[in-house]
Amino acid sequence: MNIFRSLRFWLPLSFLIILLAASFIISAFYPELLEQGPPYLKDEETGELLADPPYTPSEMKPLGSDKLGRNLFYILIAGAKYTLLSAAIIALLRMIGGFAFGIVYAFLPSWSRQVIKGIGDTFNFIPLAIIAFVLLTPLQLAFQSGALFSFRFLVIEIIVISVIVIPSLGMYIGEEIKEYLKNDFITVSRQIGASKFYIIKKHLPPQFSRNALVMFSEQLSQTLYLLIQLGVLYICLGGLKIVEFGIMESVPEYFSYTNEWAATMSINLHQVFLYTWLALAPLGFFAVSIFCVNEITRFLKEVLLEDTIAVKKNKQENIAPYSSKELEEPFTFSRNVHSKEGFH
Repeated sequence: MNIFRSLRFWLPLSFLIILLAASFIISAFYPELLEQGPPYLKDEETGELLADPPYTPSEMKPLGSDKLGRNLFYILIAGAKYTLLSAAIIALLRMIGGFAFGIVYAFLPSWSRQVIKGIGDTFNFIPLAIIAFVLLTPLQLAFQSGALFSFRFLVIEIIVISVIVIPSLGMYIGEEIKEYLKNDFITVSRQIGASKFYIIKKHLPPQFSRNALVMFSEQLSQTLYLLIQLGVLYICLGGLKIVEFGIMESVPEYFSYTNEWAATMSINLHQVFLYTWLALAPLGFFAVSIFCVNEITRFLKEVLLEDTIAVKKNKQENIAPYSSKELEEPFTFSRNVHSKEGFH
């Protein structure tokens, strides 16, 4: 089966592409949709005041508004480009860094690998969200004080969120590479004088090129999930700004420069019991996007790694599918090799 002719691949991917396209179109051609809404709604006939922000979904369709009266649906559409593209960049950096780290790790002496593995296993017990929170909180404070610009903070966040995963991911990949290097044809290549660089250049790409696409998709889903966790901790892409609503407000309200989904969710968490839609709407966008990415990942695994779908048209192969336990195993490079290495 050709990947690019399958609806299972194109339907979820098309949704994400359309979402990104709409995000750029709204920001570029319809900026008025993102401006502050009316301070109140009133009956046109009687002049009676009906509501003030935040408006409910029935008062401002389809998802209501935030405290500034901005239409929440358009805000989330506009923020899609920051959320999805940042997650894609983070996933790509993780993949590149993980493979680079894994290649170095696989060729290290045994005692060096044991030391690195021991250190890595220690940090595996600490949630990634906590590590990112500790590293990014000082930068968040610097951003709120005006010492750090939003775009620069966004770039730093992308780098930090990428780097903290690379060691554990690299060790997993390194273990897989080390097992692959035990093959007889690799041993023969070494015996006839093949260098490490030649083995890396000629033997590793054919084996791991398919896995790179699956790995990218998996990392994209995990990154979106991590952004939700960081949003709960008020660590959001591009930072949060504070808006005071006057002397009657005892607690300052946060707003995002980028309107990305985690920020839109986090700044409304304290109102979840009064205005439930303010938190559920961005979570819904996250959930649908993660579902689309997971469906793409599942399809790519079946086609590229597990051979449960015939590669060529009109060619049927009776191959038993993987068990549910094997399907849930992350980063499965081969049918016979499963690493026990855990990572976040």
